[in-house]
Amino acid sequence: MLLMDSVEILHHSTLTLAKRGFTKRSLNWKENFNLIARVLKHLSCFRELLIHPKISRKFQERILLAVTSVNDCPYCSYFHMQVAIESGCEEQEIQQLLDKDLSCADHEEFPALAFAQHFAESHENPSRKSLLELIRYYGMHRAKQIIASCWMITLGNLYGNTVDAYRNRLMGKIPKNGNRLFEALLYYSSIRILNKFDKRNH
Repeated sequence: MLLMDSVEILHHSTLTLAKRGFTKRSLNWKENFNLIARVLKHLSCFRELLIHPKISRKFQERILLAVTSVNDCPYCSYFHMQVAIESGCEEQEIQQLLDKDLSCADHEEFPALAFAQHFAESHENPSRKSLLELIRYYGMHRAKQIIASCWMITLGNLYGNTVDAYRNRLMGKIPKNGNRLFEALLYYSSIRILNKFDKRNH
């Protein structure tokens, strides 16, 4: 049921945005370069996450969904709904996470999921207090992998939103702080993926 709902969400997202204007966070040239520069600083953490993971796949997917709930990328929502189910998450808890409801989180996961939301809401500038609390609760190695997961999905979220910004622009709604050329490059480099999404919606 949830997967069918996600397809419907993806199908109507662009039309809905066209009616009310594009308000999601997306990227332009400058913001993209700044984001890439910041992501590159965490390469060692990404490597550790892939080779020596300290958090389970299910836990990581819940972190990714918590970030996506704030950035509201329809493509990441659709993809990670499916991956989260495959990793053992229940449909109800996935929907709760996408609704920014952390009541489904257990004692072990709640601090990380709350941090993930804060990470996205602060535009990747979490408070020093939240960082120290994350490290205190999970230890340095696990905390670094949680932060790396947040950075990884943020990159996907904002690229997805930038593709949506261009689709919205084509319908006459100009995204705030957008750049037509950058949006078009991302859009046309992703056209095969977008076509697959669109085919699933018909």
